[in-house]
Amino acid sequence: MDVRQLRCFIAVAEELHFGRAAERLGLAPPALSRQISTLEDELGVSLLTRTTRQVALTRAGLLMLEEAKGILVKMEHASRAVREASLASSKVLRVGAIDAASSSFVPQALVAFRERHPGIEIKFVEAMTAALIQMLEAGKLDIALVRPPRKPTDCAFEILRVERPIVVLNETHPLAARESLTMNDLIGEPFVVPSKRIRPFAYDLVMAYFESVGSVPNVTIEATEKPAMMSAVAAGLGMALAPDWVSRLTFPGVTMRRLRGALLDPPPPGALVGVAWRPHQKLAARDDFLNILRESVTLIDEKNVLPFTMPVKKLKRAAQIARPQTGGA
Repeated sequence: MDVRQLRCFIAVAEELHFGRAAERLGLAPPALSRQISTLEDELGVSLLTRTTRQVALTRAGLLMLEEAKGILVKMEHASRAVREASLASSKVLRVGAIDAASSSFVPQALVAFRERHPGIEIKFVEAMTAALIQMLEAGKLDIALVRPPRKPTDCAFEILRVERPIVVLNETHPLAARESLTMNDLIGEPFVVPSKRIRPFAYDLVMAYFESVGSVPNVTIEATEKPAMMSAVAAGLGMALAPDWVSRLTFPGVTMRRLRGALLDPPPPGALVGVAWRPHQKLAARDDFLNILRESVTLIDEKNVLPFTMPVKKLKRAAQIARPQTGGA
């Protein structure tokens, strides 16, 4: 009995369909069937009943499903503990970040960390929140700069920054002549929005801004990445809302304007950037980097956009309310 056989059995037991289980595992159905048959032969019992129409678990199969899941969980915990024990005294800090963090405050924080710890190697990866949280939970990262986790997790999460929106529009658009805009100015305009499937935080945030003025965007295209969004705006396909850090970028044919009065109370998850870590993992380098972030990252960025219409004191209170607890989503 090996791990591969257990994973195959669990997939079939949960799907109750060899075809779907094979697709889920990326195996050919005959190969999957062989794994199950080998497992049954080794155990000397039938775990599944098979007909041309259905697959069902036997009594032994039900017991095996519970045991198999427990074995895999224990194996994952063991491998994670070994990795963490090795990293506790290692000279490596593994950092993950979403683009909103890596394009704004992370570089300065990493510079400060390297000055304090020149002998520690930094390994850095950029990805989206869901992927980074999974890597953190699996022990493949020590710390991650992400949006608030959407699913329950054993990671701690702390808000570092609340982003404000800016308007990205074609430089020839009539509204580009104004110094700043409001959400009411954007109603009915062709709009480029983030991909709902790939970037759910950003998509939900745009929808929330329009809902705040009783409207919905006139969507012309969904863009997955910021360069695609900029290209669509430059091509005249519409305007877009973007977080304040995008104002540091330049793109031919595109200009950006401040957005007045669009701060939502409390700020939605898509406007929050924070730091996640596993509190039961003891790692001095991680803790020092966390302290650098707390010291250097301001809740609001005053450098690039208009001051918030919401008082800073109220913003801080909203951020505390929105802060997920360990184990929360």
